[in-house]
Parts: sequence; C-alpha cells; structure tokens
Amino acid sequence: MSRSKPAAGAPAKTAGAYLDGAVFLSGACTLVLEIVGTRVISPYYGSSLYCWSAIITATLVALALGYYLGGRWADRNPEPTIFALACAGAGLAIVTIPLARSWLLPATASLGVRAGSLAAALALMGPALVFLGTLTPIAVRLRTDLLANVGSRAGRIYALSTLGSVIGAMAAGFWLIPNFPISKILYGCSMLMLALSAVCLAFSRSGWAWAGTAAAVCVAFYGWRPQDSRRTNILLSRESPYGQIKVMDFNRHRYLLVNGTTQSLASLDTLESESEYARAMEWAALLRPGAERALVIGVGAGLLPMALERNYPLSVDSVDIDPEIIEVARTYFGFSPKRGAATVEDGRTFLSRCAAQGRRYDLIFLDAFATESPPYHLFTLESFQVMRQALEPDGILAVNLVSLVHGKGGRPWRSAYKTLQAAFPGVRAFMASDAYEGLANIVFLASAGPLHDEKAHSRLRPSIKADVLSMLSRELKVSGPEAQREALLSDEHAPIEFLLAESALQWRRGLQQRVPDILLY
Repeated sequence: MSRSKPAAGAPAKTAGAYLDGAVFLSGACTLVLEIVGTRVISPYYGSSLYCWSAIITATLVALALGYYLGGRWADRNPEPTIFALACAGAGLAIVTIPLARSWLLPATASLGVRAGSLAAALALMGPALVFLGTLTPIAVRLRTDLLANVGSRAGRIYALSTLGSVIGAMAAGFWLIPNFPISKILYGCSMLMLALSAVCLAFSRSGWAWAGTAAAVCVAFYGWRPQDSRRTNILLSRESPYGQIKVMDFNRHRYLLVNGTTQSLASLDTLESESEYARAMEWAALLRPGAERALVIGVGAGLLPMALERNYPLSVDSVDIDPEIIEVARTYFGFSPKRGAATVEDGRTFLSRCAAQGRRYDLIFLDAFATESPPYHLFTLESFQVMRQALEPDGILAVNLVSLVHGKGGRPWRSAYKTLQAAFPGVRAFMASDAYEGLANIVFLASAGPLHDEKAHSRLRPSIKADVLSMLSRELKVSGPEAQREALLSDEHAPIEFLLAESALQWRRGLQQRVPDILLY
C-alpha cells in the first residue's frame, strides 16, 4: 500500500493528531444529532417509541451509506481535502435542519406517526449523518501508511470515534439539551464541523481555508441572532430532561405545552383550569365528602391540585418526575400548595414507597402524560394494584386518558378499562370532554367502595356543575366480547403507545389546526 500524504507541508504527527481529534469530535456530533433528533421531530410526532425507532433507523441507514461512500472516496482520492470537504458537507447539512423543519414536518405529517416520523428523520437528519459517516473510513485511509499496521490504525480510529460518541451522548443528555435551545445546539454542531474543515484546509495550505472559516462565522452570527420579537406571546421555551417545555398566551388563555402537545390550559384572568375534564374529575372528591388526603400524579401546570385544595378540605400532595415542570407551574401558573407537598419522583416509585410505609390516600388522581401518551408503566395491572394499596379501603382512583372513543381507535381506553377492572371491584368510565374529530378525554373512576351517590349532586359548585353533569351523562360501557378482545396491560406487555398511535396523531393535528405557529420557531 502506498503512503498517502497526511497533510501537505505539515508535520505528520500534527496532521495525525488533527485527524484523531477530528474523528473524536465528529463521533460526538453524531450522537448529539441522534439524541437531539428526537426533539427536532417531537413537535409533530412526540417522543414515543415510534419516534425513537425512526431516529435510530435513520441514523443507522445514513451512517451505513456514509461508511460505504467514504471508503470509495478515500480510495479514489486519498487526500486531506476529501476529509475537509466531508466535514464541510456535514456542517452545511446540519445547519439546514432547523431551517427546513418548519415546512418539512407538516409535509410528512399526513403519512402517520410511523411512516411520517421515519420520513422526517431521514430527510432532516440523513444528509448530515451520511457526511459524518464518511469521515471514519477517510481518516483510516489517511492514517494508514503500511499494510502491516492497517488493523491497529483502523482500530484506533474507530475507538476514537466511539469514545467521541460516548462523550456526545453524555453531553447531549446531561448538559446541552437541558441548557440550550435545540436550534442553538444544531448551529453549534454545524460551526464545529465547518471549523474542522477550515483547519484541515489550512493544514493542506489550500486557498479554500478562508471559505470554511467564513461559513463557520456566518453560522455563528445567524444561530445566535436575536429571536423574532413578534413572538411575544411565548413566555418560556425551555428544554428539560423529559421534553421541550413551552408556556404561551393565546386567545386569553395560558397554555403549558410539552413537546408540542397541550398539557394544561388556564384562563389568563384567574389562572384556573379551562379544561372540561379537569373540572369534571372533581366529581371524585364529591363522592367522598369526608376525604382528607389526596394525591395528584402528574403536576402539569398544577391546576388540578390547586383546585382541589381551594375547594375541598383536602391536603393535596403532588408528584411529577420532571423538576422543571414543577418550577414552571410555580412561576407561570401560581402553583403554591399550602396543605400538601410537591415531590420530584416517578409516580409509581412514590406510590410504592407510600404502600410500603403504610401511607394511604382517600383520593388518587392519575393525570400524567409523556407528551401525548401516558407513561406505560403507570397504566399496567401491577401499577393499578400498587395504587389500590396506597388508597384507603373505600378510596377512589380517578384516571385521565386522551383517546379516540369509538371503533378501533377506542382500543386504548377499553384496554385501560379492562386493566382497571382486574385491579378494582368497581370501575366506571366517562367521556369527560366534547369529542374533537372523535378524540376526547376519558375519565375513569375505580374503587372498592361505591361509585354512586345521589346526594353528591347537591354539593356541586356552579362553576363545575355543567361539566360534571355532562360527563355523567356520557358514561361509556365495555361489553363482554369487547373486553375479551382488548389487551390486559401488564409490566410484561403494555403496548399503550402502539394503541394510542392514532389518537396521538389526531391530538397533534387538532393542536396544529388551532394554534399552528407555536410548534416551530
């Protein structure tokens, strides 16, 4: 094998160190892109198992193509300029991601969650990942001077690339995403790759080194420009470990959104809930007028726990896995419980501790969502059994689920109903909001005690009376044959995301039709 020039006019050791460093950094960029990619497509497709599968598939396909092309390019022209051009291609492709998503995501939404998320991931992330994939085989070719050491050189290059990926994964999850907007992370990756290209061209004493430097500077100025001042209705946009959190004012309402889906809706005048289902869920408290302690799993904007504490003699504890959500609820929605505590913890582990310590609640409200789907482990038979253990003997579990109501689209709520029946002697299900394109909030009440109380009607407050009576008039039933066909959700098998795929897409379509410009900016 003939010796290839590592960098014209530069000491071989310096050129080799540059290649090692560039491969390490490109490996880091690859994993940052893969992890950030879920946040890029989440405004239209959520962060479900389908979206992660789409991102991973797109990454592997693009890298495979990049490895193939990089090997061919390196054999045809084993010069540092090829490496520099591949770095530049990656940088320019990355900068198109935040620019193209505003029109590309709506264009793919009609394909559905599975095909649409895969198409979006391939179109947005694919070109950059292909260029990043070419760098490793090119670097192997440039770093190999003798056939006798090709194995050790290739092993070194792939080890550095993989170590870079480890650092990139840690940086994305532990530092970048929680602290920076997604677009700025992408612009930063683009600048890095363009800078690597400029350095390589400078080593090669190419007259094009200035072009890579100029491109990196342009990306820096564009990426860190002041945000559009017309978007003053957006009060907050923050990344948390569990999703992109936004707070916005729109049509005299304040919205809390996570990954582009509405989690809470409040009146701007009172900061009280404007959601029918949230007011209707108070029926559980009216069925147990002697209740003293309640637990809300899934804080959201804190509207439900505050309403319960304000209107009933209850001590209301709240639990949410995302500390940022609790902080946002306090800052923008007036969440300040006086007779209960807000805990940052997974709802199920919190319940397990309560059951183990003998701590019981009269009421438990399950209103937790990972964007448009609930965390699957909270909707299994084993989870509902733990909730029953954490309830007083006649306590009530109230559960909110967003689902299509009829036909095959209604499988999610029917499966949840069947699973609740396996854990509680008494279960009732109601449509707690008007259906929008067949989609509605389904509220379940489950208990070992009675779920009927005619006297409770006399205790209805005027502000919730219409919503509660509307809910009670729309009770849903599951026949024996229907229940037999539905899945019993368990820790071993809980396909809740699969069952909710159609409902989730309908939820997002409805939001996009009502307030489309809050999703991408």
